[in-house]
Amino acid sequence: MADDIARNARARAIPGMGDAYFDPLLQDAGEGLEGPGGAMHRYARRPDGYTLGADDFDRDTWLLARQPRYTEAEHHRWRLLFESQRNMLPGRACSDFMKGFAALEGAMQGGIPEFAALNAVLEPATGWQVVAVPELIPDNVFFWHLENRRFPAGAFIRGGKPKTSKVRKANEGRAPEHIAYDAVEDDLFYLQEPDIFHDVFGHVPMLMDPFFADYIAAYGKGGRRAIEHNRLKNFGAIYWYTVEFGLIQEADGLRIYGAGILSSPDETLFSLYSDSPHRIMLNVDRVMRTDYVISDFQDTYFVIESLEALHRATAGRDFGPIYKRLPAGFTYATTALLDTDTVVHAGTQEYKFNGGKGKPRAHEHMTALRQAHGR
Repeated sequence: MADDIARNARARAIPGMGDAYFDPLLQDAGEGLEGPGGAMHRYARRPDGYTLGADDFDRDTWLLARQPRYTEAEHHRWRLLFESQRNMLPGRACSDFMKGFAALEGAMQGGIPEFAALNAVLEPATGWQVVAVPELIPDNVFFWHLENRRFPAGAFIRGGKPKTSKVRKANEGRAPEHIAYDAVEDDLFYLQEPDIFHDVFGHVPMLMDPFFADYIAAYGKGGRRAIEHNRLKNFGAIYWYTVEFGLIQEADGLRIYGAGILSSPDETLFSLYSDSPHRIMLNVDRVMRTDYVISDFQDTYFVIESLEALHRATAGRDFGPIYKRLPAGFTYATTALLDTDTVVHAGTQEYKFNGGKGKPRAHEHMTALRQAHGR
């Protein structure tokens, strides 16, 4: 399949970046693909028999020709994360995620899933496929894949830098299945760069919903206009506050549909139960002017009424006039609360003002949430 997509890339141009913002972290910072910082570096350094090389990577599409062969330790990391979130999400994840998860669960539960098994269920449902990429990929290539109903999933799984012997044993599959949460949270249950668990567990079940599947494809198409207007940061804020960190109002209360929350045990609790963050009804124009947090929990979550409403507010809309009105950079801080906002919950920002991740009082805040809500 990767070869077919590579041929298609040469026939249908991937949008160029022009003068648009380009994150330097996505550039090859090493000595070639397999040098330090190169796109294939982490795969070239794996154990003998488990490596991937430059011949397995297509530079145009950023696709891997195949998934890596995973070690038992990597499968064990998946199972730890999978069991944690499978137990956490009923009554917290939105109903559409739970439906999609039920359809895909069989392909996910034994270890890191084969994408072919996922696609056998996903493609007949909504026309989408999961494809393997080595890491975060350039925005223009990402948009091109989404527009063509392909979801690029990083083929690696988190871990590899354990801070204690107990964490190291857990990552190697030698610790008891239910180890103390505090012992692994920094190494296993939080990752700034999206990995295969985030991409597959967090995102793919939502792609089983027709409205959401169409929304993501429309978002990919809209990326071309964002590039033309040099507004990738503003356009990216929509994705961040919906696809990654969105909440939805259902009949039984607030539920999660954002993959960044669905794949994080602690942010699952923080987004729903903490008094600290704001929760505001989604306004797309407002969101495009709002900064966001990339290394900790969000200070603000935006809430939608339904996936259909999200699709209506974005798909097919001409953002060109909005781009022309936007000032340079973001207008609103992550903690902003405006008179024009429809507020679901005005947060105290206690977690933020106490320093966030790693600070003693912020740690106490999260400990209290875990104790109160069964984590």
